[in-house]
Amino acid sequence: MLRSADFESYINYFKQFAQLSPDIEYFLYGGVELGIQYATGADGFNYPFMWLEQPEIISDDNDASQLTEIYYGGVSIIFAPPLDRPQEQIQAEIDSIRIIYKLQKQMRADNRSKGFVHCNLAKMRKSAVDRAWANNHHGWRLEFELHLNANGLLS
Repeated sequence: MLRSADFESYINYFKQFAQLSPDIEYFLYGGVELGIQYATGADGFNYPFMWLEQPEIISDDNDASQLTEIYYGGVSIIFAPPLDRPQEQIQAEIDSIRIIYKLQKQMRADNRSKGFVHCNLAKMRKSAVDRAWANNHHGWRLEFELHLNANGLLS
């Protein structure tokens, strides 16, 4: 059965991934308009960190008693290698995309074997973190479409 589309459940899905990952030191949820200083100024902050962005949510009804909330979201894995060490910058991007792949693998497993979430790898898009926005931080961002069960919320 699909995970509940309750907004708290959505956030907790990614928070749990971050907490269970030995590669992620900090999890943050919020709109990117807050800026990188918002993230790095938080209590307990450390690198690398996972930033789950505010999603757009669309409700759907398949006319067969299956109501879903479709979350269009993004998540970034961000590192802060020294500006004068290009090799460490490259390694940060390598490490970041590897974490993104682990997240995609988890989402795929939850989709295929557990029926826990519904997502489609073909609709996931990866892009490098915009360094102008992120003050020369390095990493990767994953855009996704995640379908969650809304029967308990909307019926």
